Amino acid sequence: MDFQSILAVNLMAVSALSLLLALLQRRRELRSFSLANALVLIVGGLALWSFPQEAGGLVSLVFIPLIGAPMALGALQARYARVGRLDAAARCADLIALFHPTSAMRLSAAFARAAAIEDPREKAQAFAALAARAPAEQAAVIETRLLADRGDWEKALVLAQNPENARQLASYRLRALGETGRIEEMIRDFARSADSTPLEQTVFAWLFVLAFAGRPHEVEELAFRVMRLDADTADYWIAVAKRHAGDEAHARAEFEGLAMSRKETPAAIAARRQLAKSSAPPPHLSPRAREIVEGVASRVAAESARQARGWRLPPATLLLIFANSAMFVAELALGGSQDAETLITLGALWAPLALHGESWRVLTSTLLHYGPLHFGLNMLMLALIGRELEHEAGSLKTFFIYLGGALFSSAFILALMASGLVGYGLYVGASGAIFALFGVVGALRIKDWLRHRASLDAFRATALGLAMLVQIAADFLLPMSSLAAHLSGFGFGLFVGLFVNAKAR
Repeated sequence: MDFQSILAVNLMAVSALSLLLALLQRRRELRSFSLANALVLIVGGLALWSFPQEAGGLVSLVFIPLIGAPMALGALQARYARVGRLDAAARCADLIALFHPTSAMRLSAAFARAAAIEDPREKAQAFAALAARAPAEQAAVIETRLLADRGDWEKALVLAQNPENARQLASYRLRALGETGRIEEMIRDFARSADSTPLEQTVFAWLFVLAFAGRPHEVEELAFRVMRLDADTADYWIAVAKRHAGDEAHARAEFEGLAMSRKETPAAIAARRQLAKSSAPPPHLSPRAREIVEGVASRVAAESARQARGWRLPPATLLLIFANSAMFVAELALGGSQDAETLITLGALWAPLALHGESWRVLTSTLLHYGPLHFGLNMLMLALIGRELEHEAGSLKTFFIYLGGALFSSAFILALMASGLVGYGLYVGASGAIFALFGVVGALRIKDWLRHRASLDAFRATALGLAMLVQIAADFLLPMSSLAAHLSGFGFGLFVGLFVNAKAR
């Protein structure tokens, strides 16, 4: 199968899972993305049927402007907003609205522009005007933002506790409970609503729990290393955590420093409100609440470690990529990576030989690849999933899981051929071993979800499914690969993953 068809199928796989995610979230502002993803699937299907040689280009013409570019801009917008570059965030929102000129996207862009206004009075007027013309669901968000900006947390809490607004105002509700001194209730609410808190609000929920529970060190780690907040906002929340930890002197000094800012930033305004409050003793938390806070602290430590490691590849993953690369170079040197005779010579899984004395082919076949596209896709997936598992489980475990998955999936295919359930064929590729790594990571993600029941874990499990779907879609179109190898490797990894635990951090 040529590059165009593989590109088309992979983009369609991304759109299919994105469509499923949008439908599951049932959010009004995502309807245009759902339609765009459906359009990618329709165009892709028609292109593969009628113009297979141009299918990848045709699907890209729809996918890039309607899905790829808006998603990238959305990520940039969130990043700019966290570091206090609200003008840049508003420009990203405006560009998204150009790609998706729906009423929901235009309203979102108008909201971002209003948030970027520096003068508090002008900002309040802009938000009030938006709330007056927004649908009820969005109006509730805007009104809550207005109340929060004014420091009227009691009224904000009333709006946020309305069952109709519970999901979209989850982080506002938690902060309002903290601001009004209901710390125990806030922590229990956080645990109860973890599975329904929107993904983009999750880290803010962590921030509020840790700050109002008096955990300044964890707040500092979360604010600077995970959320990458601007310095004033980060310092404000660290001071809040110090106040609730009983360190009133240092908290007050930091609030005073923020309050002296020449700009009317949200942190400066909030710091002045904190200075107007009288000090309160640290919250007395029940054992269950302390357990929840410790769980949040451990999650922050894990996310901080994830951020710190960056994109560098750990040693076992690098070694495995090197071994596969060396064999691919040998294929090219000895006759070509798409030459059957060369592949058999180097150790491809060919049943008549493997069943009669050359059992070593069970392993060597997993180091060979049919063509540069097959090799490139497998090495990309190995780099992504190997890096993920190795950082969580360690280098030695990752290496032996890969080796075990390679042997198990090849032996499974060989057994199917020997039993006559599938016909004899020539098989190469590392997909079975890679899917063993997928299986272990999948088991770890399931354990995370069962432990925390959080939307973040559900998202990561879904993203893992997306990566697997892309890998299967690509390999399915390539010769000399086997769906049975994928599934058997994944099953092996899933079973092994039941006994693998992430490293302590």
